[in-house]
Amino acid sequence: MELHWRKGDLDAAEHLLKKALEANPRANVDAGYNYCKGLLEWYTCDPNSALNYFNRSRRDSEWGERAVYNIIEIFLNPDYETLGGEALENAIENDANQAERELNVKSAERFLNEIRAKPGLAQKFILMENFILLATSNKIKIQQSLNNFLDLIEKDTTSSSDSEKPVNVGAVLGASRAYLLLKQSQKAKALLKRIVSYTWSLEDADYLERCWLLLSDVYINQGKTEQATAVLRTVLQYNSSCIKAFEYMGFLRERQSEFIDAAANYECAWRLGKHRNPAVGFKLAFNYLKCRKNFECIEICLQILQTHPDYPKIRREILDKARSAIMS
Repeated sequence: MELHWRKGDLDAAEHLLKKALEANPRANVDAGYNYCKGLLEWYTCDPNSALNYFNRSRRDSEWGERAVYNIIEIFLNPDYETLGGEALENAIENDANQAERELNVKSAERFLNEIRAKPGLAQKFILMENFILLATSNKIKIQQSLNNFLDLIEKDTTSSSDSEKPVNVGAVLGASRAYLLLKQSQKAKALLKRIVSYTWSLEDADYLERCWLLLSDVYINQGKTEQATAVLRTVLQYNSSCIKAFEYMGFLRERQSEFIDAAANYECAWRLGKHRNPAVGFKLAFNYLKCRKNFECIEICLQILQTHPDYPKIRREILDKARSAIMS
């Protein structure tokens, strides 16, 4: 599943699940099938459906722990944001959003407690414990998580006798996020640059990708388009289905008024997310409008309004303008 996703071939991943059902009609009650189905839904921007499938497999001895960790990841980032980043994210948070965030953090803690009962706490558990601390809006807890992440980085570095010392990539991600939340962007950047050329492995793949995306976000905020683009190309080299990388690419091209190229990147993000993320659709529609692809623009607007009828600004600022342009 993951390899097809990284190749950019989601159709092949879906075909595997279809073949599994054809071979065994009762596969839909199998923990492994539900775990893989949850992955596919998570990859394609349907976190609620992913939670449902992961929940079905979380009691299984083979798939359960992985499912629980994925459930926690979704609760900590249900909107697929670059946590700690600012280039694409909305910094304004109202009371409702804050309440939802706090509820999600409590849910993540509850699911982590399911793993706590198991003997031998793995490094992933310790990382996740600190990612949960980081997800709070409490500055003291964020500082605490930063100290813990830095300890993990130091411990892994000093314990290795290898000439190319390994780096705890998950801890680098956590510490960098913490630095950014504490408004210490230069320290975050210095830490993230340590793993720009870090050897890719499937084990570190997710954390590496998030580190690279976060570094590209920092570069974008500093106006360093070439450096950001180079990092994003590295992301796409190892994951051709990375929606966020295409979204950042689109943002960079849009900022340079290269609306055709921007639209092409947003098209990839929109397609890979199965037309489920209205924010990506909005950006695609806007760039279609800017490069005078009015019919395509209208089609995207209507797709968004069908599932999100009250989505802000899209009707007045994009759909109506595209219709007027056709009529004029």
